Amino acid sequence: MKKLFAFLCLCAGCSLLPAQNANPIQEAMANYDYETALSLIEQETPTIPLLYQKGKALKGLGYSKEALNVFQEIVAQDSLNPSAYIEMAECSKLQAQYQPALNYYKKALVLNPDNKYVHLQYICLLMSNKNYREGLKESALLAEKDSSAQALNLRAECTERILGPVLGAMYAIEAYQLIQKKLPDDYVSAARLGNTLINLAEYQGAILFTEQYRSRDTTNIIINRVNAQAYCLGKIYPTAIERYETLLQNGDSTFYTCLYASISYYATKDIKRAIPLFEKALQDNGSDINAHYYMGRSCARVGRTKEGVEHLEMVLEAAIPQDSVISRLYNGMVECYKADKRYKDQATALMEQYERYAPDHHILLYNAAYVYYYRLNNIPKAKQLLAQFLKTRPKESKENKQEKISKTSLEEPETYEEDAPWTTSPRNMKRPTIGSKVY
Repeated sequence: MKKLFAFLCLCAGCSLLPAQNANPIQEAMANYDYETALSLIEQETPTIPLLYQKGKALKGLGYSKEALNVFQEIVAQDSLNPSAYIEMAECSKLQAQYQPALNYYKKALVLNPDNKYVHLQYICLLMSNKNYREGLKESALLAEKDSSAQALNLRAECTERILGPVLGAMYAIEAYQLIQKKLPDDYVSAARLGNTLINLAEYQGAILFTEQYRSRDTTNIIINRVNAQAYCLGKIYPTAIERYETLLQNGDSTFYTCLYASISYYATKDIKRAIPLFEKALQDNGSDINAHYYMGRSCARVGRTKEGVEHLEMVLEAAIPQDSVISRLYNGMVECYKADKRYKDQATALMEQYERYAPDHHILLYNAAYVYYYRLNNIPKAKQLLAQFLKTRPKESKENKQEKISKTSLEEPETYEEDAPWTTSPRNMKRPTIGSKVY
């Protein structure tokens, strides 16, 4: 009996040995204790496996540049290491160095053409860079050997982008419907189909397809967002409110959820519930003119008139561009007309700019006179404008003035104002509209 007991103790002791002798670096890496792992690695002789762990640890701690240097060191020793190229691509992406990242992914694909993860990352990065034609080529290659939802969705999205808004939308509806028939549990195609229909103002269609998905799964947050927005824009506000309440109760306080939920409450005259959601939306996006517009109207209805006026004035300022912005637009038009030798349009644009938006910039009269004289051969009109221009100059003797008009010594004009960056974003020159994409 004593021998048996001793034997069992010996076996138990042997079973503990692997745990006691486990590699502490690997243990630290497995526990995401990257600082400890790095400290232990520094005490060892650098090998390719250790360098790989060092690079992973540095990347995990946010030191992507230092990690990239480590993986480059690995490639210098082993140029056929696909994992190192993948990690180099990931590090480059983290530093917003997208072209190097594409090159690294491509090298990894050359070494391992069947690596689906790398192929997907490569396609997604191409699409992020708006290189949809190359993305379509790669996604079509991937779809030939992989009929997964992700591959099919990437191919459909690339094709949609290439075809443009009209043809692209028609193709997208058919493509995403086919994906749904083949893979009904794919929420990405269902959400994109719903969004495409929303963008076409086909709200009933968006409701139909998102409700079909919800008949199998009512918990998907992306589908519920699209579904709720379709109800809101379709003016079925009670159902929209029901959907948005569920989203809000589940912790979804994103901008569009708050905005469209508050619009739904506003439409049903439940202003007290609408205002806090408008306020939350404006915290996330203080420049959105839809939120300011409805917030202003809501404030007026509950007696917060001063605040309401402030919100509506912001909308008015964003919706109507400043004269200086319009003048810059005209400068660009004048330059384009000149380059295209459309001199009549050039002269008309100069005069419209002067008369409507820049009456103090009298040099525009001179520029227009030049175009009429040398480009349109309209001498009377040129003299008229030149005389009008000279009236804006400091007073001088009639003899000198008449001499200048008769000689019409016009020189090539330059733009009166240097081209400067936009002070008002062109997108803010639109009137308030509802229907922004949520997915």
